[in-house]
Formats: sequence, C-alpha cells, structure tokens
Amino acid sequence: MGILNGVNYKGVISMRTGFVKIVGVVLAVVGSLCVGKEGPLAHIGAVTAMVVIYMPINGFLQFQNDHDKRQFIAAGAAAGVSAAFGSPIGGALFCYEISKPTTFWTFSMLWLVFFCSAISTLTLATLTSLFNGSTVTLTSSSVLKFGNVIQIKSPISNLPSAILLGAIAGCLGAGFIGTNTRLGLLRKKYINTPFKKILETCMFAFATATTFYLVAAYASNC
Repeated sequence: MGILNGVNYKGVISMRTGFVKIVGVVLAVVGSLCVGKEGPLAHIGAVTAMVVIYMPINGFLQFQNDHDKRQFIAAGAAAGVSAAFGSPIGGALFCYEISKPTTFWTFSMLWLVFFCSAISTLTLATLTSLFNGSTVTLTSSSVLKFGNVIQIKSPISNLPSAILLGAIAGCLGAGFIGTNTRLGLLRKKYINTPFKKILETCMFAFATATTFYLVAAYASNC
C-alpha cells in the first residue's frame, strides 16, 4: 500500500525478499502457524512483477521507471490475490482499493490488471486440473490452498450457538487488536536489532507449533 502511494521502502520489492517470503509462507502454512497465504501472495505477486520488468528482454527497458513500475506492482499484487481466492475481479478491486488515494489508476489500466488477474486464476486452474488428471475448460477455477475443507451440513437449531460464537469471536478479535497495538509499541522500543527480531520470530513459531501439537494430541486422546 505504501509503495503504491509513492513511498520508496528499500528492499521490500526485491528477489531476496520474494524468495524469503515464498519459503517462509509455505513453511508457516504447512506448519499450522497463525498466518494466512493471501497477504503474502499479494507481496509475492508484486515481487514477481518487478522481476519481470528487469528481465533481459528487448523492449522491457522502457518499463524501468517509477510510473510503469507502480502499474506492474499493482498488477502483480492483484494476480497474487486472485490466485489465493480464485477471483480475478476480487484481485483487481483489492489492488485498486489499497492503492487509493493515488491517481495513477485509469480505466484502461483497470482492465489490464483484471486481465492479468484472470490469467493468474486460469493458469492456476489449468495446472491444478493437469495435476489431478481432469479436463481443463474455460470455466475451470481453483484456489491456492493447503489441505481440504470439509463441508458439514448444520441444522437451523445450531443458529443460536453460531450467533454466540460469533459474538465471542468478535470480542476476542477486539481484544487481540488492542493487545497487538500495545505489544507493537513495546516491540518497537525493545526489539530493535535484526538478531532480536529473528529470535522473536523463532520463539513465537516454536510456541505456536508446540501449542497446536499438544492441543491436537490431547484432543485425540480424549
């Protein structure tokens, strides 16, 4: 969001950052850590778009300016979100939303970003169909996911319980945001070196993975 609004943050869009983000998000998701793939995929898409600009191809030199870089980053981020949700329109609108209040968007660019998102979704659907041995059609769609979602039919009598759980989850979410805001201030004050940041990440990853494993082990023995 900052880069699309003109903030030049060194190192955020680079091959090294993209490689670390790809490896990190794959290991984190398959390790059942409290992270999602949607945000990182937008970042990975933006990095991929920037890498494309600097490929040794005739004619790509003209895109190596701030205006075109911003457009490529927007298209790449939209393609990443589209792959995560299987929604080209959602990816294009997401990138348009986080780009405001910038003025580099035009009607023609919106169509180009949507086309890029559609190609991203179609490519993922094609690769998924080929991997599964199924037929690829124009209506094929897929999302990048780890694991399967089990569909369970729930009777209407469970509605009060669902409302109660929603209210509890909303309160917990508000509490989490408040706690995270306060912890962010403390982190900025005390965790101010690269070593401390890496150590903090390792500690939280270890604690989260251990907790999830123990809870699953306890539930299986009950």
